Amino acid sequence: MMQNELLNSSAVPLYRQLAEKLKEDINRGRYPAGSRIPTEFELAESFGVSRVTVRKALAELSESGLITRRSGKGSFVAEKKLQRGLSSGVIGFSDICRMTGMKPGAKTLKIALEEPSAREAELLGLAPGEKMLVLERLRLADGRPVVLEIDKYPESFSFLFGEDLNDNSLYAVLKDKHGIVPHHSSKTIDLVFAGQKEAKELGVAKGYPLLRIEGAAHDEAETITILSTQLCLGDKFKLIV
Repeated sequence: MMQNELLNSSAVPLYRQLAEKLKEDINRGRYPAGSRIPTEFELAESFGVSRVTVRKALAELSESGLITRRSGKGSFVAEKKLQRGLSSGVIGFSDICRMTGMKPGAKTLKIALEEPSAREAELLGLAPGEKMLVLERLRLADGRPVVLEIDKYPESFSFLFGEDLNDNSLYAVLKDKHGIVPHHSSKTIDLVFAGQKEAKELGVAKGYPLLRIEGAAHDEAETITILSTQLCLGDKFKLIV
């Protein structure tokens, strides 16, 4: 007996109707990330369609990145990827998570005043003898570590010592409590490999490939500069140019 019905009279092709139904089931959590969805035969029987229709629907879901197809094993729901743009705009990690339907989190690893290099002092616009504030945080998505983040600020940002930055949006703290809004940034990206510290914090093996995104964010008046380095688990991100 068929458990589901598609709108055979609809102008929308059956394979697309099936693809949309499966997409809806995935988004609602009926098929969690990493789980196997029913076989072609099971879907054909359940929805009363041909296996050709099922195959086309699965191909569409595969092309959109919702499922992965493994030869001889079936189709599996793909892990969610955080979509990260490389434009000059500034968007916080918390917003990136929420747009992907994931819960953002953060763990502060270090906050300290340190001596800047000559280059860092120049980029941050520091006065002679002024220190920089270094903030290291582990960023979490649905409770799993995905980014090791190192931010560097002028010493005037020492007010951050008094803020609770665990599981809180740093951008929201800067904007809502201190009126500081990073407006635009320049970024570079390259591939690096996890050292002992990065491997321990991110829960991966030493030598694991990481995407390193380095940027300099500025406020609209160009009076404040923030330096940022993000070491990202590459298989958890989709970069958009």
